[in-house]
Amino acid sequence: MTIDQLFSVFAQAQAEYELVIPESWSQGRTVYGGLSAALAYQAAENLIEDDRALRALHCNFIGPLNVGEPVTVTAEVLRTGKNVTQLLAKVSQKGQIGVMLQICFGVSRESKLHKQAVDEHAMPLPKKARYIPQIPKIVPNFIQHFDLSLEKGNFGLGKSKDAVLHGWSRLSKAPEKMRMAYLIALMDAWPPTMFQMLRLPAPASTMSWDLEFINPALNIEPGQWLASHTQARHIKDGYGHEEANFWNERGELIAISRQVVTIFA
Repeated sequence: MTIDQLFSVFAQAQAEYELVIPESWSQGRTVYGGLSAALAYQAAENLIEDDRALRALHCNFIGPLNVGEPVTVTAEVLRTGKNVTQLLAKVSQKGQIGVMLQICFGVSRESKLHKQAVDEHAMPLPKKARYIPQIPKIVPNFIQHFDLSLEKGNFGLGKSKDAVLHGWSRLSKAPEKMRMAYLIALMDAWPPTMFQMLRLPAPASTMSWDLEFINPALNIEPGQWLASHTQARHIKDGYGHEEANFWNERGELIAISRQVVTIFA
């Protein structure tokens, strides 16, 4: 099932949305986290009635969401002001919340203050994807929906002492339109940077994820690549703190990210 097919349930705004996520979008036995966050975001976006854009979101991954079983997606407006709308969105299963997002949309307005982000990368645009082989119990099923082109770092175990991943990503099947929700799902496709430091596989999961869209109008087109630099700034006591920057193909910084990853190793 393609991402367009999954999101067809959001074609009309509703009080709640129900859908079943197939196994091809799984991460182990559960729904791929980036997809569950994207589902919650889309329910919230459906409640925005003007041109205010996504500015920031905070996501908590609270509990597992099983593939092959119905999930319910809901969103509510906490407050709408002249400039900013704050919303809360949830993905639940069997009455238990699996994922919760707090999302901020804001209008663009004239300001005397301006400082352009200078972060940039020097990675050449990939000529083709570098596919990750589908190794059972090692590589999650959802990866089949994404193309990843690694420029720095390693996917293998015991390959590096540095928790860094630089590269490009895109949806393997270009959607009809590149929704913001799809971009959110794409930004979470990379594995935790600290995996390459391990000698043996270990379970890990994202506990919280913050995204700030500094240029929300600079979306990417279907089929285009998204560049990213991700590094673990600190790893201790079973928690890794990762930071990432994301650019479009023109080298324009779109968003910055922070994740707290729990790792049992």
